[in-house]
Amino acid sequence: MRAKNLSGKLQVTIKGARELEHAPIITSGRSRSASKQVVDTYVSLKVEGTQRAHTHPSRTDRWNEEFEITVDKANEVELAVYDKQASEPHPVPIALLWLTIQDLVDALRRQRVNQETGHGGWVTAGDMNKMPGTPQTGHHPSNSGDYQPPFNSGGPLTPSGAPGGGYGSQSDGIEAWFALEPVGAIALKLNFGTLFCLMPD
Repeated sequence: MRAKNLSGKLQVTIKGARELEHAPIITSGRSRSASKQVVDTYVSLKVEGTQRAHTHPSRTDRWNEEFEITVDKANEVELAVYDKQASEPHPVPIALLWLTIQDLVDALRRQRVNQETGHGGWVTAGDMNKMPGTPQTGHHPSNSGDYQPPFNSGGPLTPSGAPGGGYGSQSDGIEAWFALEPVGAIALKLNFGTLFCLMPD
């Protein structure tokens, strides 16, 4: 069953990443020291294959940048992490994450219902670390491509490759660690406001 395309405002806060497998540093014949090479990492955000935003370059895998994107009849969102070496002309993709806006809308709806009824299993990332039995080390996602975003669960979750992560209970969005392919995890805060319009009969 094909998910319907949605229109509205997509809010994405890209906080940081961990356990990334960075691209190897390329050294030229003139400069044999890898320690002198500078590598910057940034995140590109695409909606339906069109780049809509990107973070500033970082050497610490921390960005803390917020974007608000107008979405017109779209559903697929892709975040790609790139390494860019100063001496090389092109960036190298090192990790990917795919999300659907429909999954985000469904998760936000579940969160709102849980908050209103006082039931549900939403926990913050900080609280998740304190829960008994929460693993403090994780494994990386497999290369099989079968990873599903944490939106598909209504309860506490530590995404694969993101030890100690979990849903946020913020009323203005969902905050979580998301597993990247092929390895690593990225901390995001996501929200979406749907635009409604009346269509003539």
